[in-house]
Parts: sequence; structure tokens; C-alpha cells
Amino acid sequence: MAVVVGLLTLGFLAVQTVAARQQAEEAANQVAAARLDGLYQQLLRWDEFRSLGENKDLNLLMTKGLKSFDDIKDPEQREQLRSAQVWFLDYFSYVYSTLPGLSKCAPKDGHLVLRGSREDTGACDEWVAWSQTMHVAFTDELTCQVLNDYEDLYEKKFVDAIRGSHACPAPA
Repeated sequence: MAVVVGLLTLGFLAVQTVAARQQAEEAANQVAAARLDGLYQQLLRWDEFRSLGENKDLNLLMTKGLKSFDDIKDPEQREQLRSAQVWFLDYFSYVYSTLPGLSKCAPKDGHLVLRGSREDTGACDEWVAWSQTMHVAFTDELTCQVLNDYEDLYEKKFVDAIRGSHACPAPA
């Protein structure tokens, strides 16, 4: 009888362990989803800042397609725009370093997978979407200039991923 009670107890504990493991996994997935949503919300705030911010002159400069910060005559506006671009670079550096922990489908070497590429087929949609977003962001000449100016401050893997997508060539 003691053996039967012991076996039933072990069976009960096994079931409880499996249930606890499933609950922990579900909670981790919910936290990851919330963090991903937070990353996306910051990107929406950036877009809003670019188009609707309080400083209309600065916003016009951001959407003007400037080739260099030197094209901005007002030193205060030039510094404001550079600061905004550094924030944008910091944001994408954070996104790049955070995504592999939230989405288990990032390539081990961290390269960006662009839509329409050979790798796109069968790749994780989430990684492809963020890869495409980062690639497009760094095709902007001012964003690329900031990356080139501050490259040494950022993780080499991040810089290599941007360079590897051909969005922002290394300075000559």
C-alpha cells in the first residue's frame, strides 16, 4: 500500500512539475511579447517625433533628405538633429541586442535578413520585419553618417549587420 501511495505521489508531483513548467514558459512568452511591443511603440514615437514634433524647423530638416549635417546652416538645429539621430542609433543598437533574447529565431551570426532575399523564405517573419526596418533606417544618409562618426561606441556585431545589409557603407 505504501508503494502505491508513493507512486501516486510521484505521479502527482510529475504532473505538477509539467504544469509549472508550462506556466513559466507562458509567462516568459507574455513578457517577451510585451517587451517586443515596447520596442515597436518606441519606433512609433520616433516616427511621430519626426513628423509632428514641436520644433517644426527641425522636423522639416529630418524629412528633407539631407546628405550631411554640414548642409544645416543653423548650429543649434544641426546639434539638435545630430542628437536626435544619435538617439535613433542608440535605439536600433538596443533593438538589435535585445531581439535575439526575445525572439528565438535570429540567426546566430546576427546578420539582417531582408525581404525578398534568398534567406527570407522560411526565415522568422519577426526577424525579417525588424531587419528590414533597420536596413531602411540606415539607408538615410544622416543616420549612416552618425553610425560612421560613432561606430567605435557600438557593438561590432551590430555595426557589421548594418554594413552587411549594404544599408550604410563604411567610410572610405
